[in-house]
Amino acid sequence: MAKVSILLSVLLMLMSGVAHADTDVIVFENGDRLTGEIKSMERGALRFDTDATGTINVQWDKVAYVSSDQDIQVEMTNGERYFGHVTMVENEFKVVVETGAGPIELENSHVVKMNPIDQTGLRDIDIDVAAGYNFTKASNVQQFNFAINGHYRTRERIISVGFSSLFSDSSSNDASQRQLLGLNYTRLRANRWLNDGTLSFEQNDELGLTLRSSLGSGFGRIIKQSNHTMLVVRAGLQVTRENLVGEPDDVDSLESYFRGNFDWFRYDTPELDWSTNLEVIPSLTESGRVRVEFDTNLKWEIIGDLFWKLEFYSSYDNQSQSDTASNRDHGVITSVSYEF
Repeated sequence: MAKVSILLSVLLMLMSGVAHADTDVIVFENGDRLTGEIKSMERGALRFDTDATGTINVQWDKVAYVSSDQDIQVEMTNGERYFGHVTMVENEFKVVVETGAGPIELENSHVVKMNPIDQTGLRDIDIDVAAGYNFTKASNVQQFNFAINGHYRTRERIISVGFSSLFSDSSSNDASQRQLLGLNYTRLRANRWLNDGTLSFEQNDELGLTLRSSLGSGFGRIIKQSNHTMLVVRAGLQVTRENLVGEPDDVDSLESYFRGNFDWFRYDTPELDWSTNLEVIPSLTESGRVRVEFDTNLKWEIIGDLFWKLEFYSSYDNQSQSDTASNRDHGVITSVSYEF
């Protein structure tokens, strides 16, 4: 009987979860209505799940009304955030959030993010996986690449994890690899300010790096956010340890960092996403040493959540720590990615 009771309890929980998931409603400007579950809204697209269609992307500026019994965090272009249930109003293109302090009416055009926030947070995990292979017959060069990125969000925190691996081989040069693993913690503050924490590991044969480990902390600000663009700047300090090829001892240093991230995105057919990151890292303990990291990538929708991706990256160190390695590494990566 005990096992039956537990099974019934689990089934009731699942049934209540399904019932809750089917209570969200969106109404288009032409009067059409969909009932299902709001997954998220960002980058100009509302992700909405229904029994008939599965998860679909809806152009946000086509939505006239929206309501949900979920606890949803709504974020505005000015950085203000409101938390509560979302209800319909008589006026089109308005969002009303039932906060603890009372209802707040917002303009749809000023809303840039909507994220359901529950106790488990499982619905707030997003994962992107990319893989690619390139071969050039004339130079007999082959290249493999793999990357996985994920982020988890609560009301005031964002935790991001990213891993990428690139392996190159050719008949004229030795095989080389470049691997990056990074963890970023962001604490959202008022007026678009944020606190920043990072932990990263890098291995790069071209730069003569067996392992570079960095732990940093700083602050930043969201300069601009809309349903088409986002610009974020960060600055702080980090401690770095480098293990170099052919060197018996590790090198420890204290560095400052200045990062800029710019995203431009278009929700249309095909969906397009262009992202650029620039990081300047002056050393505070090694006089005159400056490192620069740059990458820019373009994602082009193939169908649904499947994308073609083109990326250019560049790493530069004006004072190479290895006599046998280059002070610059750069390359182009093509891959196919899928978003979960």
